[in-house]
Amino acid sequence: MSGYAIFSGISIMMAIPLLDFVFKPGKTKILYSDFPAFFGAVRDVFNNFLSQQNSFFTWIDKINYKPFLTELKSILEVTDPIFLLWFISISVIFLIVLKNIFYYGNRVMFINLQGKTIKDIRDIIYHKYLYQPLSFLRKNKVGDSLVRMVSDVNIISNFFINSFFNIIRDIILLVVYIIIALNLNLKLFIIGLVLLPLFSYLVNLLGGKIKKYSQRIQEQSSQLFSNVEEKLNSMPIVKAFSRENYEYDRFEKINKKHFRFWRKSLLYSAVNVPLSELNSVLIGVVILMIGGKLVLAADSSFSFGTFMTFLLAVFSMMQPTKNLTNAYINIRKALVSLDRIMVILDRKSEITESKEQVEKRDFEQKIVFNDIAFSYQEDKKVLENINFEVKKGEKIALVGSSGSGKTTLVHLLSRMYDPDAGDILIDGIPSHKIKLKDLRTLFGTVTQESILFNDTVFNNISYGTLEKVDEEQVRNAAKIAFADEFIDKLPQKYDEILQVKASNLSGGQRQRLCIARAIVGNPPILIFDEATSSLDTEAERKVQQAIEQATKNRTVIVIAHRLSTILSSDKIIVLDQGKIVCIGHHKELLETCERYKTLYNIQFEMD
Repeated sequence: MSGYAIFSGISIMMAIPLLDFVFKPGKTKILYSDFPAFFGAVRDVFNNFLSQQNSFFTWIDKINYKPFLTELKSILEVTDPIFLLWFISISVIFLIVLKNIFYYGNRVMFINLQGKTIKDIRDIIYHKYLYQPLSFLRKNKVGDSLVRMVSDVNIISNFFINSFFNIIRDIILLVVYIIIALNLNLKLFIIGLVLLPLFSYLVNLLGGKIKKYSQRIQEQSSQLFSNVEEKLNSMPIVKAFSRENYEYDRFEKINKKHFRFWRKSLLYSAVNVPLSELNSVLIGVVILMIGGKLVLAADSSFSFGTFMTFLLAVFSMMQPTKNLTNAYINIRKALVSLDRIMVILDRKSEITESKEQVEKRDFEQKIVFNDIAFSYQEDKKVLENINFEVKKGEKIALVGSSGSGKTTLVHLLSRMYDPDAGDILIDGIPSHKIKLKDLRTLFGTVTQESILFNDTVFNNISYGTLEKVDEEQVRNAAKIAFADEFIDKLPQKYDEILQVKASNLSGGQRQRLCIARAIVGNPPILIFDEATSSLDTEAERKVQQAIEQATKNRTVIVIAHRLSTILSSDKIIVLDQGKIVCIGHHKELLETCERYKTLYNIQFEMD
């Protein structure tokens, strides 16, 4: 940046010898007409000047430069104009080449810095999202997260980082041109600055307006993305109820509002260009009138070449000044996106680990829920006074109506959330003291929704373990889950790529793949969260067979939708409104627990 600015300044200084000594008529004495003679004279002047500079203060004192400049001028006075024209022309080309080499070097370094910075920001944001608790992810829309990761980061890249480094370059350029102008004519330069405060005030006013509308644009972008993402994922419902026109009208309203804010932001930005142009013209005209009068004065020492160089320096300042005003406005716009990103970057996950976390790779005795309480909102308890044990090798079932806290309970077990009160002990160790990765590898989970990725069957199954697995391990897991019977019929078998949401498989097939994924890492504890609730009778039967096969010789926690699937459980825990009302096996509960008996009668009467 400095090299580019310095050579830019030196190149415009070549106007002085060009106008004052090349095109000066009436030269009567010519001493230097070739390069060796000219170079020898200039070298002697430089050596003489350098020999007199013995401290820092002599270098910065302008008085010491006057004899040096006078001697240079005397050499130029007696130099052949044609030779001088060639020399200046070649020098200008050389300086422009050097200037652009520095410019290219600056761009190479900046592009690398900008690209790596944006890459790192995206990496950090994505990492932050991955390690946030479920409570945060459920409150924040996917569309908003996408806008922050894509649109906001792009704005920071284009407007903030780009503008920031351009500001540095343009400030260096301005400093070089200001030094040139100040040295050529101090009074004339100060006169040209009279109009600057008014211009600065107007730019600041515009910046405030642009920032306000930029914030509104990003908020509307979040709504726009979230609305599109939600509706595209729910198209079967939209079409089933013929709501296409309704959803189009909703989208159009959001999009129209986004357009209004976008238009106002750009209209305010557009004012900057004519405002900056007007400021440049006013300053240029004032300098031209006053400076021209000085040059035309009979006894003036302000030569035509010096005046033209002064004009070049001042007008060269106009572009960096415009760039600085644009950069200021862009930074005001980018600050909105920076604020939105910092909300994520500064956020600390509620699920934390300390240096005292212990390793635990196996399950040996029992899990104890000790006085557990939990709430999503402070004034509304989801779970309260939860006390029970799960011994190694037991099959435990959680039953209750929707909203009774069954799924929340198993989420607490794997620390998707932390309880408000109480402890969950695994072999006597509080779960929050176990390394999070070790804790979660103790469990293989099958959820109600069959979540699979747009990847191969092999990769979807092997996703269930952090260890590297071979084809035989994946095939064994699929066999236990009775998934091999349909996988072997696929065109590419285990290399078959599943469509989005595994839409090329049936519900039962998807769920059996999820069971295979849960057991491929051979976890000691399996969790089934209403794994058959959304399946038809035939698919449920096959999945139930897969569950029975997968749960042999394992500790199992089942959230039951159909009571018929958990009648043989070692222990059934009945939840109602966040509290345990009964614990026992099936026959015992039918005799002693009214709530269980009610659930049982309702379901079997319906069946």
